[in-house]
Amino acid sequence: MIPLLLLLIIGTSAATALALAMPRHHEQAHGRGAMIRRQPVRRRLEGWGLILIAAGLAVFTDGWGRGLVEVAGVAGLAAPLTAGLFAWRPAWAGRVVAGGWLALVAGLCGLVFGFA
Repeated sequence: MIPLLLLLIIGTSAATALALAMPRHHEQAHGRGAMIRRQPVRRRLEGWGLILIAAGLAVFTDGWGRGLVEVAGVAGLAAPLTAGLFAWRPAWAGRVVAGGWLALVAGLCGLVFGFA
């Protein structure tokens, strides 16, 4: 079983990446003059990739029934956390996305080595 906190970190990171794909949130996090040429496509791919991989981890460890419910619950909690992040510290958005990738690697290592 993959820890629920790990899924929440990955889900929040995915929601933050998807939010950074929008020009308004990108400007909020990086300033008005920030270049946004290829960022939206990369951030969308990054966000959906994190969601799909986290869903795959949850389904693989807990089965279809419980894994999909965990992913749906995490998605419901990740959106308000991301909104709070952009209200409180929008400059931390890039760090949150990077932290999600680290949490994903930790989850995969835990799965491979039997810690999760």
